Amino acid sequence: MMRRFKDDYEIVSTVDERGREKREAVYRGVYYEVSLDEGGLRRLRRLSALLVAVIIVLHLFAGFLNNRGMYQFYIALPYVFAFFPLYSQFVGILRLPKAVRPYRRDEVALSIDQIKTASKFLLIFLGVGTLGEAVYLLFFAAADQQRFELLFFMLEIVATTASFFLYRVQQPVDSWPIEEPQE
Repeated sequence: MMRRFKDDYEIVSTVDERGREKREAVYRGVYYEVSLDEGGLRRLRRLSALLVAVIIVLHLFAGFLNNRGMYQFYIALPYVFAFFPLYSQFVGILRLPKAVRPYRRDEVALSIDQIKTASKFLLIFLGVGTLGEAVYLLFFAAADQQRFELLFFMLEIVATTASFFLYRVQQPVDSWPIEEPQE
């Protein structure tokens, strides 16, 4: 269990049938309820995974192009930094719940909150990189390198658009605390 969630758990000691003391962590924190039904959770998982896969493929393919714009820090840095929220998105999507039930605070923070935060940062990094490529195309690109620059720009525009849709898909997933878990 992570240190920031340690106050949500209590160590309970029990004695088993052989007389040995057994210690286990029992959750005592607030439970959360998600505003989606089971079908909505499945759709969220599938659509998020599909959009992240599309973004990864487009973003990787754009990076393999031989374009001079990737030598500019205002294009290369957002390009590289976009992989961090992509990884976080991927891990968060794998941790998304499959069934509707009351969730612990660590489950919500490590899945739902993680993908919502990562989608914001992914959109920002892809948007900044695309804007940097637009500036490079307008003011600094050589005429003989325009085709690779335009291809990179188009791939990043499509990846940024997919990131925007990913951000929009994940926004309705609200979670709010409930006092008692509903059985």
